[in-house]
Amino acid sequence: MNLENIRYYISVTLMVLAGSGLPTGLIVFGIRKTIHIDEEYLDATYLAAYAIIVFLGLVFYFPRMRGKT
Repeated sequence: MNLENIRYYISVTLMVLAGSGLPTGLIVFGIRKTIHIDEEYLDATYLAAYAIIVFLGLVFYFPRMRGKT
């Protein structure tokens, strides 16, 4: 693996991690409005939604962002 690939993977990973916060908040807000979630499970809901969005973002953005970063 050369340095260009390392730079590519780091930049795409950081973009996905940084860009997943707002959609996570919006999704959990919608879930809270439709389903009552206790405060003790709210952090787990945020973490699960964030992990799913990050996973999907990494799966779909690694091949699509090649040559654009």
